[in-house]
Amino acid sequence: MALWRIRTAVEDRPGGLAGVVGVLADHGGDIVGLSVHTDVSGVVDEFVVDLPGGHTEAVRALAEHCPSGTVTAVPAQRREVGDDVTRALLLTARLRAHPNALPDALGELLLADDARWTNLTRAESAVESADGTAAGTAMLVPVGPLRGVLVVRSSRPFTWTESSRADALVRSVMPSTGPVPTDRVVRTPQGLGLALRQVREADAPALRDLHRRCSEETVRNRYLAGVNELSPRMLRVFCDAERGLTLAVRPQGREEPVALGHLMYTLDPGVGEIAFLVEDAWQGSGVGTALTRALTVIAADWGLAEVRAETTLGNTGMLRIMRRFGASVQTRSGTWVHARLPVAEALQTDPGEQARRVGRFARLMKRG
Repeated sequence: MALWRIRTAVEDRPGGLAGVVGVLADHGGDIVGLSVHTDVSGVVDEFVVDLPGGHTEAVRALAEHCPSGTVTAVPAQRREVGDDVTRALLLTARLRAHPNALPDALGELLLADDARWTNLTRAESAVESADGTAAGTAMLVPVGPLRGVLVVRSSRPFTWTESSRADALVRSVMPSTGPVPTDRVVRTPQGLGLALRQVREADAPALRDLHRRCSEETVRNRYLAGVNELSPRMLRVFCDAERGLTLAVRPQGREEPVALGHLMYTLDPGVGEIAFLVEDAWQGSGVGTALTRALTVIAADWGLAEVRAETTLGNTGMLRIMRRFGASVQTRSGTWVHARLPVAEALQTDPGEQARRVGRFARLMKRG
């Protein structure tokens, strides 16, 4: 028997995972570990499997069973069998005493071939010259705006989930700042202050007025259907913390909201859904960009690896914002658009978030 780490995209349908497990069982495989990842191809399952003899036939059968995704297999070690959460917690505890050992911890967390400090001013050339030449096999993990850790793993690309885990490990050794506040003030790229506040049932009149001030096209781009006004059921959804978070956006000094931003839970592991409604008169003023940035920071605080958005080809403003943050955009049925944004990558586009890490990084180095 030999251990193999096998990764494949599982079809998003009832029985999809059972089919993969059945294929492995047919070849005598004993699954001793399973983790679910989010990646550019969608939901990817990674199995640690004890297989008799070679793995070639099992991989070939999986490729035939899962024609939509690439199947990869690399040898695994006995020490890799265990709970990912437990390993991450132990690494965090170790880093509390030795924060400068961050590259070693990231290498162990991600089962990488190499992990080393690098200067972010030479980040692009560092990734290009890394030992891993295949796409996605070299990943840069920022630790403040000046320094980062270059992680290389030639056997298989890093997933969005692994990128999120790496960012979380970095933040775990920095001075605690508590959870990201939902009620706060953010600024647009032009410097306009926006007060964000979690929606309450008492906001119903103001939110109904906001919907009435929006054009039919704006409302349709948000809800993908005609909506005359905010219904009581919609308001209950917006206020339900079990479903997610809805923020009302008010320019500083004004009482009436000019936008709504949503970050909602989905059934896909590590994935949230974002959406926003911006009053026509405020479109093009940076409100959508500021909302996307704020919601993505909250998504990282929730431990999400990806946020998604559903819209139409006509919603050029939202598509432009999502692409600016690094989202992959796919058109469906000629009209609908599906945008997928990796959270860790989006955070790297936020200069404000990087600036907030400057002081933390300096303290981290002093403690080491």
